[in-house]
Amino acid sequence: MSKYYIESLGCAKNLVDSEVFAGILQRAGLEGVQYPEEADLVLVNTCSFLEDSLRELDLVLSELAALKQEGQFHRLLVTGCLMNRGLDDFKNLFPEVDAWIGLKDFATLERWLGLEPDLNRPRIPIQSGFHRYLRISDGCSNNCSYCSIPSIRGQMRSVPIEALVREAEALSSEGEERFRELVVIAQDTANYGLDIYGRKALPELLERLAALPQYRWIRVMYMHPDHFETAWLELWKKHPNLLPYFEIPIQHSEDRILKAMNRKKGRRELEALFTTILNEIPNAVLRSTVISGFPGETRAEALALKDFVAKIPFLHLGVFAYSRESGTPAYDLADQVPSRTADRRCNALLDKHKALRAQLLDGLVGKSVDLLVEDREDEEEDNLWVGRAWFQAPEVDGLTFIEGKSLRPGQILRGDVSDVVDADVFVNVFNEENER
Repeated sequence: MSKYYIESLGCAKNLVDSEVFAGILQRAGLEGVQYPEEADLVLVNTCSFLEDSLRELDLVLSELAALKQEGQFHRLLVTGCLMNRGLDDFKNLFPEVDAWIGLKDFATLERWLGLEPDLNRPRIPIQSGFHRYLRISDGCSNNCSYCSIPSIRGQMRSVPIEALVREAEALSSEGEERFRELVVIAQDTANYGLDIYGRKALPELLERLAALPQYRWIRVMYMHPDHFETAWLELWKKHPNLLPYFEIPIQHSEDRILKAMNRKKGRRELEALFTTILNEIPNAVLRSTVISGFPGETRAEALALKDFVAKIPFLHLGVFAYSRESGTPAYDLADQVPSRTADRRCNALLDKHKALRAQLLDGLVGKSVDLLVEDREDEEEDNLWVGRAWFQAPEVDGLTFIEGKSLRPGQILRGDVSDVVDADVFVNVFNEENER
């Protein structure tokens, strides 16, 4: 049987497309493998959101092109966001590529493989873990001045609720595997439904998803602060399987910078939003992202952002130095901050948050937390496992190292926190009666 390997670059939203491509390849009779050297066909699903993404892609394709030239595999396909940003340069650089397939152009891959296009395209997981991603919309209509997503993936297009519920049900198992966590994603989940229903329909969708018995955890990511409504907090109070994990990417705290970013809520409104969440749901965990060195950012504004990060108890915070991306409105703004200055401010924010995160996590030592067992830490040790606590999203928030007897992958248990190191948590599970 012919074999395939998929290199999925970029975010979880891109991974969803990769899983669709995997389903098509398997329908064509190919079997998935873990390494390109084991494959006959390699498909790269690209990210071109940032210049750094294109540099990473150059390295990836250079390595794969060399492997193909050595005869390690026979066919190389490229798809994804590159097709709408940077394609011409890469086409000239990599004649080894057998086919360049448009972004989400699943029908072209089907025809290339000799299949009839089929709108029923099941997703096949290509990464380990007991979670699945449900992408509820694609594209973005916010038009933040620093962001290239609208030019790459277009304006927001929501998937109807009924289709999403059916997809969530289908994603809950794959063969004998049962998935315990559903992660709801989009470029902006809070604005879901506005384009097809004329209203924000995230609450209606979450009501339907929370009623599914297959998932013990439902986690909502990428909730834009301008569109999140505090009235929705009643949903998290009502449904125990809706994790009180609020990822709300603010990007900055200062009004002038936020306005230049084409974002609406200012510092006071952001403070009020997070205060309300924590007052209404005291065990809520906050996650956000911020950008340092945006054009025109003064030293005073950089310090004010640092003060904001110190004031709001973000357990998880992504900090990025501003990347000047061609084709975005911010590219042409005056007073571009030198990259060294942006990097220095970025490191200062990271250091500040690292100390604050340590305080928050240290407060968990001696307390019990719910956790998901995912895999053995050491194949030779029966009682050492690795997984995630409920406040750790897949791939971005650290891991939980678990000590306990007779555990099984996929269990959701309650354990006692014994230690924390950086973003990682160490937990003891004393008996299976703690299974949730």
